[in-house]
Amino acid sequence: MHSSKWINEPKTISGLDPLTFHTLPDTDFWRNTHYGFNRMTAHARLTDVKARRFTCRATIQMEPSHMYDQAGIVLYVNDDHWIKTSVEYIPDGPSHLGAVVTSFGYSDWSTRDFSNDMVRNPLTFEIVYTDGDVEIFFEYGDGMREQLRIAHLHDVSTLRVGPYACSPDVNATGFDVTFSEWGLSESSM
Repeated sequence: MHSSKWINEPKTISGLDPLTFHTLPDTDFWRNTHYGFNRMTAHARLTDVKARRFTCRATIQMEPSHMYDQAGIVLYVNDDHWIKTSVEYIPDGPSHLGAVVTSFGYSDWSTRDFSNDMVRNPLTFEIVYTDGDVEIFFEYGDGMREQLRIAHLHDVSTLRVGPYACSPDVNATGFDVTFSEWGLSESSM
C-alpha cells in the first residue's frame, strides 16, 4: 500500500477508505491564466509515485452546494506543473467535466457539459500516465466510459497523485465528498 499525505488538509475528515471530507471555502488549484490569480489551496491527499507508467482511479460522490464546487484527481509535480480532472458544479447547469493542465505556472482548462441530474451520482475518473503523457477518462451511469483529454506533464522530477476537492467561491459553505475505490497500479516499462 502506498502512503499518502495531505496538502491543505480539510478540517472535517471521516474515514480514509473510503475517504470522506468537507471542503472549505476559497479553495482551488489555479495558476495565472485569464483570472489573474494563483490559488494552491485545494484539499488533496497525495501519494508519491516512482513508476514511469501507472494508472490511478477514484470514484467520487459529492453533495455540491455552491458555484464551482469540484472533486476529482490531481497529478502534482510542483506548483508550476500539475493536472487536475474533476466534475465542477454549476447550480443553474449544465455542470462541467474538465481537466486543467498547468505548465510553467500557467493553467489551461478544457471542459464539456455534464448534466446536473448526474452530478450527485457516482462518477469515476481514471488517469493513465506514461512517461509524462497523460490520458484522462471518466465513467458514469451504466458503464459509459469516455476520454476527456490527452496532455503532457512537463518537468516531472517527483510526482504525486491523489483525490482532491475544493470550493472556489469565497462565500461557499463547503460540501461533503466521498472518494471510494481509490486504486493506483504501477507498471514497468
